[in-house]
Amino acid sequence: MENEEFEELILKYISELPKKYRDGMDNVDVLVDYDNYTHLDNPKKNSGDVTLGLFQGVPKTAEPGHYNGLPRIITIFKKSLESVSSNDEELSIKLKKVLIHEIGHYYGMNEEKLKELGYSF
Repeated sequence: MENEEFEELILKYISELPKKYRDGMDNVDVLVDYDNYTHLDNPKKNSGDVTLGLFQGVPKTAEPGHYNGLPRIITIFKKSLESVSSNDEELSIKLKKVLIHEIGHYYGMNEEKLKELGYSF
């Protein structure tokens, strides 16, 4: 999948979020790392072997006084997603799941809750 199409999908998936979540995303940047695999030099076709997305920063739900005003960052690792996808359709489905997973972390959800909601690998 071309980088431009990948970016358009990210914007599309964010626009499809329920309004309260879309509107609540303040001071968060979504970045795409196009070139790097994460954690392994030669990832296997198993998403558990690589990091597909990463949330960095203080969750929106942190107690008052814990947020330092720095941007929160969601990074999507395109090459890692491609490594665990057989085709563009599968890549698109996994991208949406990873993006929502990382947005869930932004809203303070832990891995257990995201798994319960079906947004974990």
